[in-house]
Amino acid sequence: MESVGPRARTSRLVTRDLGDELLVYDLERHKAYCLNQVAMQVFRHCDGETTIPDMARRVGNALGLPVDEQAVRLGLLRLDKAHLLDGPAGQIPHTSRREMLRTLGRAAAVVVPLVTAITVPTSAQAATPSCVGRTCNEDSDCSPPTCQCNSNTHKCFLQK
Repeated sequence: MESVGPRARTSRLVTRDLGDELLVYDLERHKAYCLNQVAMQVFRHCDGETTIPDMARRVGNALGLPVDEQAVRLGLLRLDKAHLLDGPAGQIPHTSRREMLRTLGRAAAVVVPLVTAITVPTSAQAATPSCVGRTCNEDSDCSPPTCQCNSNTHKCFLQK
């Protein structure tokens, strides 16, 4: 049987519930996303069976406020852009973001789903001491002790 609604990706994703937000790390693309309450609820209701009108009702019930189908569509578009949906986004009727926000109007401040990309440092960047490149006048300006001050450039560098 073919699905009637969008389906959230489940493979190669690590998710952590942060109370009002959901942190999603994509192991394939090495990108992290923070989903606000609305986007989190849309994501959780993407089971492949739930239609957009049903999803709007379920998300609204979970949040305790009315959620328009346009807010759900906008959330689906943002989740799709972040590659967090399985398969093509063909089930999502294409409406411009501007049109969706215009339709949502004042309620947009409350019910707009946000999918925010988070910069995750590579392992090499994470291992680099925070002193590197910092302005200095003497070695004591360059803590931790593995850093030194270059007296010519007045920049901290990693001591070898």
